[in-house]
Amino acid sequence: MIFLLNKERSFGRMNAMRYLLFLLACILPLHAAEVEARYTHGVFYPGINNQPVLQLKIWGEPGEKIKSVTFNTGESSRIADMKIARVLTSRGWNGFTYNTNKLAEELSKTKPGKGNFTLKADIEVGPEPVYLWLSYDLAASIKRNAKVDAVCTAVEMADGSKVKPHVILAEGIEKRVIGRVYPFPYRVVPYYRPRWVKGWGNAEKAVHLTPAHFNLFTELIHFAYTVTESGEVSYQWAGGGDSQQITDDALAEIKRLRQEARARSGLIAGFGHMDGPMTHAVANPATRRTLAHNMAQWAITRGYSGIDIDWEYPDSWEQWQNLGYFIADLREELSGSAISVSIAASVTYKTPNYWTTDQLDFIMTMSYDDLGPQHASMQRFQGDAEKCRRDFHMPKAKIVVGLPFYSNQQGTLTNQYGYSQILSWYPRLKASENTFVSKNKDGSNGPMHSFNGADLIAAKCKWLKQENFGGVMIWAYDTDVPLKHKASLARAMFKVLRQPKKKSKAK
Repeated sequence: MIFLLNKERSFGRMNAMRYLLFLLACILPLHAAEVEARYTHGVFYPGINNQPVLQLKIWGEPGEKIKSVTFNTGESSRIADMKIARVLTSRGWNGFTYNTNKLAEELSKTKPGKGNFTLKADIEVGPEPVYLWLSYDLAASIKRNAKVDAVCTAVEMADGSKVKPHVILAEGIEKRVIGRVYPFPYRVVPYYRPRWVKGWGNAEKAVHLTPAHFNLFTELIHFAYTVTESGEVSYQWAGGGDSQQITDDALAEIKRLRQEARARSGLIAGFGHMDGPMTHAVANPATRRTLAHNMAQWAITRGYSGIDIDWEYPDSWEQWQNLGYFIADLREELSGSAISVSIAASVTYKTPNYWTTDQLDFIMTMSYDDLGPQHASMQRFQGDAEKCRRDFHMPKAKIVVGLPFYSNQQGTLTNQYGYSQILSWYPRLKASENTFVSKNKDGSNGPMHSFNGADLIAAKCKWLKQENFGGVMIWAYDTDVPLKHKASLARAMFKVLRQPKKKSKAK
């Protein structure tokens, strides 16, 4: 009997305790904030400020406030190279736009030291996400290939509670790739179409590309893919036959050559010939996100180190803005992959805007296709580079200027010849020549064309190197003669711009 009474009292005390806990839960505010962390940028440059490292997506109950955020420098090669760490907010959207239009607001900054460092972030959150960014100002002396990293350890709320962020990695990324300083002093980026990888004489192996190329240029754009209005990734037409098979075979051959060369050069997935489908796909937020996911997975699963978008062209401010939204979504879908994002654009025709340019790892200017007497003049080359710096406020390291390896008929843009075709007509063409008379099918003289001869190509490269711009892009590399040919345009280019022989040794 005494046992039963004690048992009943014990149950009573337990129920009372549960009831008390229930009342406390009703009276005291339960912390509901959630934080996601994404590593959306993997390419960094010496001596440039406000380079985004980490994105935080934060939401919670209405009226909740963030007090501060604590980070450490993670696996960064050298803390002294991180001159300033900044916390910024882009509030209503997930993109990082700071340098040009100040869409991001700086909340606080500090000099990172060994161990954790805390930055104030007095900002209110709610059901709609707020985006915070950690960015670094990097020393000009930072070594090429150095690791640039950050880890968010806690977000402190105004009520004193702390939230540990949940790190979000891209699908298929089990271990994130640590971001690094770009390993080369400048870029040499050729576009290469799949039908030309093995296309000369239907050879089983590449006859134009060789392993030596992969230790000369810094990246190769495998210009092979396009998109659909519904947000799917597809294959460009590859010159007859099964485009998918031709493209996949070309990718396997490119990888074989790169491996044989033991090269450090990157391989970029090139998306183009998609004006209509791209316009529709990025106009709708749901389809835009679908395309971002599919494009990211396409690059990740095939082992690309970059994604390049050749829209040609967003026709209005709204379409450029939609491209900016898309790139922000794409970066989230690439989290932890360190895959670069670039675009090709004509900066004097249907000009890009800051929504796009400020988010890029680099831009490639299409500095050619002029109607004047000189196709792709030196003046156009220099003007496009300066326009990106002056009007878009882009760092020089992110500006890659286009070189043409083809001709244009003077006064029109629809009649063009690749450089190898020009040399087949004029085998003794002088390096100083920039014009020629084309040939009709019957052998008679056709209209006058202009192009960039070897001397002009070399002069452009020398100017770019002297002015410390980011590098050159080539459309289209497969129109050149083989590299061993003494008149090769690539040969003239590589005499000025090429990968350094010494490898960077940053731990």
